[in-house]
Amino acid sequence: MIASYRFTPGKRINVERLAKDLGVSRTPIWQALKNLEKEGLVTHVPNQGIHMSRLTLQMAYDLYVVRGQLEGLAGRFAAENINKKTVVRLESLLKKQRRIVNKRDVVEYSKSDFEFHGIIYDSCGNWLLNELLENIKARSRPFVCDLASILPELYQDHREVVGALKVRDGAGAERIMRRHNARVRRQIKKAQEAEAN
Repeated sequence: MIASYRFTPGKRINVERLAKDLGVSRTPIWQALKNLEKEGLVTHVPNQGIHMSRLTLQMAYDLYVVRGQLEGLAGRFAAENINKKTVVRLESLLKKQRRIVNKRDVVEYSKSDFEFHGIIYDSCGNWLLNELLENIKARSRPFVCDLASILPELYQDHREVVGALKVRDGAGAERIMRRHNARVRRQIKKAQEAEAN
């Protein structure tokens, strides 16, 4: 439900309603929420209940600094390990992303972006790097920043990284992944500046 954006950052989660919707008792819901709290995806606010976490812009910036370095490595390693079937899968996803970007649908783009990056992580061939990046990616779900204005550039980065992966250009894939991440960081900085004014 978090992955499909049913819960927005800062929104209160009604445990009773959730248990009813899922047809289970509250006990497994509470256990799942405790696990999500450990992962930083939900927060327990005394006397107010459980809320979806919301990253501050500075927290998001810090997350993307680390994510950018690790994603660069993942891109380099994926270029060495990726197979043709996975490249075809990425190319198919790019076709869907082009339509999403043309519609300027930020929510659908975000879902597609998570899938795109996940495929690259899975292709890197390093279990620890994959695990770290999946954790970081999950922690970025409560992040709210308007990326609509840079969707075409983000999509172009995706096209270029697939091109680099296809020809096994590790250095190119690493460079593009880091550039891609830097675009998001610049957008976060702009949002921070706007918030400060």
